[in-house]
Amino acid sequence: MPKRVDHDARREEIARAALRLCVREGPEAVTVGRVAVEASISKGLVQHYFPAKEELLRLAATMRRHDIESAFAAAVRPGDPPRTALRQVLLALVDLGAEQILTGHAFLASTAANPQLHRLYREGLSAATAAVTRLVAEAYGPAVAAEAEARILLGAAGALADALMLGETDRDTAVATLDLQLNRLAADPAS
Repeated sequence: MPKRVDHDARREEIARAALRLCVREGPEAVTVGRVAVEASISKGLVQHYFPAKEELLRLAATMRRHDIESAFAAAVRPGDPPRTALRQVLLALVDLGAEQILTGHAFLASTAANPQLHRLYREGLSAATAAVTRLVAEAYGPAVAAEAEARILLGAAGALADALMLGETDRDTAVATLDLQLNRLAADPAS
């Protein structure tokens, strides 16, 4: 009896190998041969599942986006008050880790030349901004420019994640910096 293959799992395995290459060397390192070696499979199998490199990169970027969205969703517990939920989502961004941060930056750099990655990356950013905007509005009320504050908070959390990954700061300092920004917002919603 022939062996049953889970094709979705195999595609994901190949895309995860491409993600590992992206982390180490960027999307330009993703070739059929290098992905095959990274996944310990044949070139032909990579080509069977991904006839074009762009399709492989698109799935890898989509998977990374889902990983990050899952981290955000897992950070919020049902019943959390809006301020707690907002803080937890921002801390999830700070705590993403090198692999997610590096692939995010690598895919961002590739968006100029790849319209499909550009669309995917922009959709992810728009979704994150909308979610944080909603939390800011719920946490601080109508006196706050919720979308502008959401963008400031996301920018701060992203910069803190980079600094933490690079060892430029430690987690306690990153958390204290984020809390300082959130406390500023709570103390003076017009700022």
